[in-house]
Amino acid sequence: MRILFSPGHTLSKAYGVLQGSLRQWRQLNLLPHSDVALVYRAASLAGPPLLERTLKRKKIPFILDFDDAIFLLNSSPANRWSSWLKFPKKTKTLCKLSSHVTVGNSYLADWAKGHSPRVTVIPSSVDLSLFPVRVRTRHPRDGVIVGWTGSHTSQAYLEAVAPMLTRFLAANPGTRLRVHSDRPPALPGITHEWRPWNAETEAAEISAFDIGIMPMHEDLWSRGKCSMKALLYMAAGSVAVCSPVGHNTEVIQNGVNGVLAATEGEWIEELSRLVKDDTLRAVLGTAGRSTVESRFSQAICGQSFARVVHALVAD
Repeated sequence: MRILFSPGHTLSKAYGVLQGSLRQWRQLNLLPHSDVALVYRAASLAGPPLLERTLKRKKIPFILDFDDAIFLLNSSPANRWSSWLKFPKKTKTLCKLSSHVTVGNSYLADWAKGHSPRVTVIPSSVDLSLFPVRVRTRHPRDGVIVGWTGSHTSQAYLEAVAPMLTRFLAANPGTRLRVHSDRPPALPGITHEWRPWNAETEAAEISAFDIGIMPMHEDLWSRGKCSMKALLYMAAGSVAVCSPVGHNTEVIQNGVNGVLAATEGEWIEELSRLVKDDTLRAVLGTAGRSTVESRFSQAICGQSFARVVHALVAD
């Protein structure tokens, strides 16, 4: 995984994928009497669904779980040449082989229902114990922090709105832009703070945001996204400002528990309004937190997943 998304290293990547597949085969042989197996996205990074077919032959019911539109061909620039090895069309076969399919949103569910009669939406969830409710206090001299968190694979969404960020920051002097990710963003000419991603500090970094942003462009891959960024912002009590794409429109009620912005003008207008209005930020942040508590907490979504597992065992 350390080199998977880096350019080059072709032989090392191939060896790593082969090692992973062999490890999966060894683990499969240790599961002769399992009640249920879980396959997340696919049992192997590359190749046809051989492991899953073996589960079927062993009469081990398995749950297929995915939270991206993995049935579409999508790859990072570092691995574009080998993207065909993912066998994206095998997702149809996996749905048919599986005993139950769990997905992160209704768009994925609608697709999966074309290939499996048993599909359940279990959205991405947040461990709220990592995000204690807190009172936000800020000295007047401190600037409002607008933040983005994510991996380098989704950082292209942030970099694509650089012109908007330039105009927004120019109109709101003193506002701070902070990026929390696994590599520095390409935002030339834009003053920002980059914080390297770390599992131990992730919750604290996100909790420091006053406003969390999730810009996206409208396409089929984006519709499959499961709003994890927005949910993390909301869990922290930050105001989530998101593009009205895919699952974001199911999570956020515009102006109630967050903000949806489509055009560059809307982004600048809404962000500027939030920067200037402390009370509005507090109201939307509190409502966002309540939404996660009632619909997207780890405890609630875990119970939904447990029901799927128990039903398979009962069968």
